[in-house]
Amino acid sequence: MSTAAHRSPDRNTRPYVVDEATIRRRSANPDAAEYTLYVRSLIDDYLGIGGQSAIIRNARKRRLDFPGLNRQKLSEQLSRYRLGPTWEMTELIIGCLPDSCDIASIRALAAGWYECARGHRPHGYNGPVSRPPGKPGQRNVPESEPVVPVLQRKIARLQDRLREETARYIDNLRASENSRNYEVRRANQLEAQFHQTRDELLRVKTIAAEVATLREDYARQCVYLELIAAPALRGKPIIDLPEPPAARRRIRLGHLVATIDPQAPPARRALARYLCVYAEFAGVSPTELASRADIAATVTMDVLAGRLVPTTAHATRLTAVLDCVPETLRHLTTAASNATALDECFWNIASTVDQTISSAHVPGAGGAVGSDPDNRATHPHTDPTPPSSPIAERLRQLATLYRDGLISDGEYAEQRERILGEL
Repeated sequence: MSTAAHRSPDRNTRPYVVDEATIRRRSANPDAAEYTLYVRSLIDDYLGIGGQSAIIRNARKRRLDFPGLNRQKLSEQLSRYRLGPTWEMTELIIGCLPDSCDIASIRALAAGWYECARGHRPHGYNGPVSRPPGKPGQRNVPESEPVVPVLQRKIARLQDRLREETARYIDNLRASENSRNYEVRRANQLEAQFHQTRDELLRVKTIAAEVATLREDYARQCVYLELIAAPALRGKPIIDLPEPPAARRRIRLGHLVATIDPQAPPARRALARYLCVYAEFAGVSPTELASRADIAATVTMDVLAGRLVPTTAHATRLTAVLDCVPETLRHLTTAASNATALDECFWNIASTVDQTISSAHVPGAGGAVGSDPDNRATHPHTDPTPPSSPIAERLRQLATLYRDGLISDGEYAEQRERILGEL
């Protein structure tokens, strides 16, 4: 027998790698092999190459207590223990994983594999136990029936979704409340503006009604004044008032009334005064009134002077332009039409004829004196009606045709000029 010293073989300094088949062969049962492989997969999946060294460094850095922790002891538990690593080593490995890992789910599944491998739960562990994939639920462990990591992920997703939905719902409610408050404030402002505008409109309508009433009353009083005033007092004011300044004479009252023909019939003068008052209130001249009412200027001036009665169409246009009361104008037009419808020339001719007839019937000095009052030759019961002037009759017929609308304004003016030319 050789007495030479036996040289021990050199130790392999490379990390000892045990494959999956070796672990399954060394394990006491398949569940123990699955448990060991699961713990090894945690190191490989989360820490990669050099994971065991990282476990030792993280344990020192995080001050995780494990007696005699070194590389050899860690490798032996992950490759040579027939029932898999101890729960203390498993807790140490789980505690050294990155912070981004789902530690609770990993620990629950590791506890499930530990119970499958050793037949009992880890000593001192009272947390949830997850059912390993393909394994039945653990007896007397209600938490192991559903897969805890799946449920936890579902719960986490549901919680996140619930928070998002709640935040969105609260934001919508806040936005709706802000919008509602804004609309309420806007509605209150609009309501206040509506009431203010309505009050202003009512005041304007009241003032407009009062102005319209005053205009109508003034026009009616002018009509009454024209009907009852004496001709001698028409041009003589009762009170001699000074002329108002030019800046304040926006409406010149009386300048159109002064143009009314004093020889016209009273009803026609009343109609003319009514129209002149409204024309003065409107501040329009006869020419402007004729243009706006689409009536000939000569006809308009004759109507305002009382020499002509307006037709129904002309009365409607004058009412629209002057904004007078249609009923009043219609009554005055009817009254003026029923009166003797003759213009200025007819009244002059009629006055001349009346003077001639009156002078012809005055008894002379050579008449019988003291004659019998019952003598019909000297005192007949009825005086004969003087013959009417043919020119006056033609003017009467012309005015009637024009009033009935049978001739136009131009024809009326032309025929009147021709009749007047025969004088």
